[in-house]
Amino acid sequence: MPKGMQKTSWLLYGFAVFFISLFGYIYYTYETTRSEIMANIDSKLLNAAVSVKHILGDDYHNTVNAGLPISSSTYKEKSLALSEYAKQMQLAYVYAMVLRDDKVYFSASSYTQKDQNTGRVTQFLDAYPEATELNKEAFYSTEPVFEISQDQWGYFKSIFVTFVDDNGQTYITGADITISDLNQQLQQSVTRAMVTSSFFFFIALLIAGIYFLQLKRSLSTDARTGFANHVALEYHIKKTTKHRMELAIIIINELEDISSFYGSEVSDKVMANILRYFQSRIPRDGGIYRLTTNKIALLRTHTDEHNIDEVINAFNNAIPALKEPFIYVSLSAGVATGNKLLLIENAHIALQQAKLNNQRLIRYENVFKQVEEQFKSNVFLAKEVKEAFDNNRIVPYFQAIYNNQSKAVDHYQCLARMVSSTGRIHAPDYFMMVLKRSRMDGPLRRTIFTRCIEQFRKTNVRWSINITAQDILDPSLSEFFELQLRRYPQPHNIIFQFHERDAIAYFGEIKTFISTLKNKGAQVFINEFGAGFSNLPHIRKLEIDGLKLDKGLVSQIHTNKDNYLFIENLVKYAQQLKLDVIAEQVDNEQIADALARAGVTLMQGSHFAPPTPYIH
Repeated sequence: MPKGMQKTSWLLYGFAVFFISLFGYIYYTYETTRSEIMANIDSKLLNAAVSVKHILGDDYHNTVNAGLPISSSTYKEKSLALSEYAKQMQLAYVYAMVLRDDKVYFSASSYTQKDQNTGRVTQFLDAYPEATELNKEAFYSTEPVFEISQDQWGYFKSIFVTFVDDNGQTYITGADITISDLNQQLQQSVTRAMVTSSFFFFIALLIAGIYFLQLKRSLSTDARTGFANHVALEYHIKKTTKHRMELAIIIINELEDISSFYGSEVSDKVMANILRYFQSRIPRDGGIYRLTTNKIALLRTHTDEHNIDEVINAFNNAIPALKEPFIYVSLSAGVATGNKLLLIENAHIALQQAKLNNQRLIRYENVFKQVEEQFKSNVFLAKEVKEAFDNNRIVPYFQAIYNNQSKAVDHYQCLARMVSSTGRIHAPDYFMMVLKRSRMDGPLRRTIFTRCIEQFRKTNVRWSINITAQDILDPSLSEFFELQLRRYPQPHNIIFQFHERDAIAYFGEIKTFISTLKNKGAQVFINEFGAGFSNLPHIRKLEIDGLKLDKGLVSQIHTNKDNYLFIENLVKYAQQLKLDVIAEQVDNEQIADALARAGVTLMQGSHFAPPTPYIH
């Protein structure tokens, strides 16, 4: 499940739990308050009923139960006292009762103003015909008895407390509270619970609103660089009223390797620098997005000009994307223009074709034409390569590496060439893709190595050859190299060159193989150093003998200050480690002079000599 969907799901679960908890809180508050109110009312009724006994006095019921009369003035005095007390306690009535011949009579009772107005004031020994069985049973109970009942005075909750006079006769005192008063208190309790809950609900909504804004922002923003992400791109394309737009999807080819080698923090810095680079150069109507770890997108709402092509093609691979450490990257891009519904898909198709053809940029409208042409070319080229192998037309060319101080050739690099049936010479860029697809790159290496051994066996000339991690991982090919080294009279004259990326990606395997080569007397250089990682302390663990600088670095040393400083510092460090440094693609005097100032002595390029089928 995508990360954003997980966050949303957890948010929904959280709100469900919150609402359940909220209603549980309301119910709990209501029940708790209700219980407290009922307990308080019961306590108030009990205290009131007990107080009735003290208001009337002990002698009052001694007299009543003895059958003696109570004066009218005394009864009125007691009734008034009970009424004042009931009013003070906010009760409906307080009273006393006696039981005679299974009938209940009021021995004393409070009254209300309404009772006075309607002439329904209870008099001494008025019968209480509505007395319930529970009311009668209270005369024999040793515990207070509570009852909810309805009579001519109203709907009450009552308490009856039993007492015994000095003559051993029982009487009860009671207190009533109207059910309407009780319900009013409970309603107030619920109202307070609802107000409290509403407050918490408002706070929860406020927090949820803030969280949703943060969630929306986090879902549409790349957390590591702060740029908009694929969610923002898809949302923008979906919501825009523009139906035709231009989209470029760009992949940074080395970024995954950089991440695995230096860690995600460094790779994110590289990506942030690249995003800022394009952000400062795309037109105002454009937007920039980080789609994945190593992909970005440039979006334009106007398609009148191909500004995106110009911006992408202007990116300079030879300028470091990060200076600490020095890291260089290359790009591939696919560009699509047209209906917004297919824009992202078409741009991805164009990007795949660009990577397949090792091109900087391909537009979607050219994809199918190029694919068709490429298929025809691949079929023809595969046939041509097979014929070249069958007819021994895979040959080595030799390019001199000059020592600029001694003005002499230090050694030669062996380069593969294919001679066509018409005599045309092709460099590896022409046929290497077909070789890899046909798994013939191993035979190519075997052929060139064998031809070089034949060329140099009887000389004292040093020479080098490039091999790959795939060559090492092929047991038959690695055994072939070991066997040829044992037979070669001067193995110390042979230099094996590995690509820096291979050395990092297959560090353990290459380290083991390098140990084998050096035990046989051969030397080992790292090729195209500076093209990606430029981590010399780590590379040094391979016990190499030298470095060959990346072509992009060398070609711009005279125009790019960063490149010059990097090479100058690298040469000083390499000299401390007693490593040789070779610069290739030295094509003019300006590059050669800049390299000399930076301390490089070994140089290779057309300025000195092109690759030739023979050696001087």
